[in-house]
Amino acid sequence: MKIARLIFIKLLIILILVAELSVVFALEEKQPNQKVVMLIVNRVDLQNLLEMNEVQRLMEEGSIGLMNIRASGRYSEYKSYATIGWGTRAEANKESQAFFNVDKNSTAIYRRRLGEIPSDKGIVNLSINRLIQQNYKGEFGAVPGSLGEILRQNGLKTVVLGNADTEDEKRRAAALIAMDKQGYIDYGDISSKLIMENFSKPFGIQTNYDLLFEEFTELYPQGDFFVIETGDLSRLESYKNNLNRTAYQNHRKAILQEINQFTEKVTNHIEGDPTLLMLVVPYPTVVVFESGARLTPIIFYGEGITGGLLTSDTTRREGIIGNIDIAPTVLAYFGLSPEEMTGRRINELSTKNNIQFLEQLYKNVVNISQQRYKVLYTFAVFEMLASVFALLAIIFKKRIPSLWRRGISNVLIATIVAPFTFLLMPIFDFQTPTLIYTLLMLITSIVVVSLSLLIRKDWVKMLILSTGLVVLGLLVDLITGQQLIKSSILGYDPIIGARYYGIGNEFAGVLIGSTLVFTTAIVEKNKKLKWLVPIIYLVIVVAIGFPQWGANVGGTITAMFAFLFTTFKLLGVKMNFKKWLSICGMVVIAVSIFAVVDMFVLETKSHLAGAIQQIYRGGPLVVLQIITRKIAMNIRIMGVTIWSRVLLIAIVVIGILFYKPVGVLKKIASAYPHLAAGWTGILVACGVGFVFNDSGVVTAALAAIFLSTSILYLVLNDLDDKLIKE
Repeated sequence: MKIARLIFIKLLIILILVAELSVVFALEEKQPNQKVVMLIVNRVDLQNLLEMNEVQRLMEEGSIGLMNIRASGRYSEYKSYATIGWGTRAEANKESQAFFNVDKNSTAIYRRRLGEIPSDKGIVNLSINRLIQQNYKGEFGAVPGSLGEILRQNGLKTVVLGNADTEDEKRRAAALIAMDKQGYIDYGDISSKLIMENFSKPFGIQTNYDLLFEEFTELYPQGDFFVIETGDLSRLESYKNNLNRTAYQNHRKAILQEINQFTEKVTNHIEGDPTLLMLVVPYPTVVVFESGARLTPIIFYGEGITGGLLTSDTTRREGIIGNIDIAPTVLAYFGLSPEEMTGRRINELSTKNNIQFLEQLYKNVVNISQQRYKVLYTFAVFEMLASVFALLAIIFKKRIPSLWRRGISNVLIATIVAPFTFLLMPIFDFQTPTLIYTLLMLITSIVVVSLSLLIRKDWVKMLILSTGLVVLGLLVDLITGQQLIKSSILGYDPIIGARYYGIGNEFAGVLIGSTLVFTTAIVEKNKKLKWLVPIIYLVIVVAIGFPQWGANVGGTITAMFAFLFTTFKLLGVKMNFKKWLSICGMVVIAVSIFAVVDMFVLETKSHLAGAIQQIYRGGPLVVLQIITRKIAMNIRIMGVTIWSRVLLIAIVVIGILFYKPVGVLKKIASAYPHLAAGWTGILVACGVGFVFNDSGVVTAALAAIFLSTSILYLVLNDLDDKLIKE
């Protein structure tokens, strides 16, 4: 025990040192006179930007991408602005963005609430204390003002210009991006001075673009980081309910052209300077948001940026970034370290026809997102019905013809093969629901019929081939770049933003469950192959946990617990406290090795490296936040996901088989003792997976499918072979 403790402590020290080194090596030298200008054009989509000739030029000559807009908790425009500025999914609302120019009144309030104001000019957030409390209680522990604070500490000046005020509401969320931890911004103007009357516009007002540009040019020599809020499109969205469709479209078209002209002035002014221009869309229109297309366009333009696509280590996806990546990118441009941030620096990939690529990417991602729920819901219902009908066929075996039981048996194999079909479907690139369902049923049916013709009355061999197909398909795709997993309906959704690469919790549950049935069925068929099982388990653990492949820490922990437990069972080792403790030790060592490789060897860092760096900077409290977030996520998911019902049905089915037919579960376990070891391993995987994954119920449910289905399949077929009698 002392040796194990010593090894663990040494590994932890190494991780901390590596975390520090990884931060130091990421720094770059800042060139003289570098500036970043962030132009906020809110509530637009990709097609809107292509209607603006100057913006289209920036897209063609610069680098473009799609930005995930997720923040902490529910979607919110204010949260998205805050997340952009703080590099971590943040909390914010209308009440926490009380920004005002520094004057006599705002100075008095600021002093009353915080103390001395940093300067007699600039901008302050009078609700900064409310904002701090919101994020202290939030899921991700975002630090308000992270970007502005680091810039201030390094002598760089922040500037915010413009607002999205309406006639009865002050909307100045853009200032959340640039403020420091005290809610202060060095220069700028967010007052009503930058709005002019125009009774033909929404609310009878509009942004004074001439004055906005004039103030920008005046402050340009003094500032380093600029945030410019154009405002009018946000006002239009707020006013939309007062307009018919034609009036709304006419207003939108006119505003887009006014912003286009303003953008042209800004780009002409900064041309030739070492200035990075970011055109950022924090939030989509209401219609686009409700359609599920929750990725917004983003453009980088400036010296050294060639036509291409944007990506980051957060997503590892060409053309997709997270809103948490913008603040670290601003800092990296100035050669600074993104402390207290979970986002990663955005990089450019040189690509021809970048606009066409992004349009197709957007179409594919949105289509998968829109079809995902319906298709997976259908599959889950299909699996539950298959289990229920199989159970009824077992209980009422005398009343159900043998041919019907054979049909139900094939349906059970179809539920095992279906994840393999989901993996293959992106190859065919079908877009409509009808074609997706047709393809799913067709491929699955072909595989099941082929296996049935190939194998006759060898039920264990059928389980070996059907689960082996799933294991092999996932393993090959993981090692070769996860191109199928990334585009699979059973994979993950970049719009949801829970994961962008590696293996998601759905396929992790599938891989763990299918591997346990596959390996123990092999041993059931030939005991001499028992030596092969640990090798397969090692390969699967590496595939799930290696940062360049599966990169799923929760899945790795789940797989190791389940695989080690099953190995002990196959070897006839009795489980006790010491054995469980040894399993825990091996899991810690394995995860530590992956962390060292991730942080020290690989150029791109995965979620694991980010978590280690967060723990190093934030201390033990970060661990508590991570655990709390996972528990909260599972509780929330349990009430809304269909997979919780799948898991419940699997538990109920196994529970009923304990009692009816009498002794059937005990007899099937005695008839197939090695498979029984795999089944108990799946139970372990379900328990561990639920605890160590953000959506553990998903992992547990998809692993449990292989538990209930394989048991039902063997019991159902053995009824005909008289291997199990009443």
